[in-house]
Amino acid sequence: MLQARLASTTIIQKSSLYGDQSARFVAFLIDSTLLVFFYSLIYYSAAKAPELMLSWNKSVFQSGFSLETMLVELKILFFNPYFLVAHWLYYTLLEASPRQASIGKFVLGLQVTDLRGKRINLLKSNYRYIAKILSSIPLLAGFFYIINDRRKQTFYDYITRTVVVSDPKNRKNTNALSNRLNIFAYNEA
Repeated sequence: MLQARLASTTIIQKSSLYGDQSARFVAFLIDSTLLVFFYSLIYYSAAKAPELMLSWNKSVFQSGFSLETMLVELKILFFNPYFLVAHWLYYTLLEASPRQASIGKFVLGLQVTDLRGKRINLLKSNYRYIAKILSSIPLLAGFFYIINDRRKQTFYDYITRTVVVSDPKNRKNTNALSNRLNIFAYNEA
């Protein structure tokens, strides 16, 4: 009787060594949200006259929606050297750190390693960041390489000989979270 009850409550989950596309996409969303939030706070607080700067309320809601105004706002915020440097430092420093992950990857239990499972250094992290930018230029084509790759590598991972793995300490929690967040899976139930 005891064996039957144990067998019915035991759940066997498929363990994945590599970070799948849904977990990496959610990590990207977390990282992007954090970067935009903190960068916006720093950018607007460091302005010489923040009341004279364009704001979403003033430019979009009060004067009507205009695509040109919105593009100017986006250009002011994100296409300046400060945001590009902040973005570069965020990814290169955190992925070469002892945690081996950006905040989004860390939350989901993912780590960036070389092909032997060792921590990448700052130089390799810089190469990875540059390759990520270059592989996103042709319509994000470098990111679709992950779909058919057995190690779940993107094109920039393949070029820089890195891989995103699930942290062995958090692998059980990561698999459960990944199963809940799997946006690419088709569920018939």
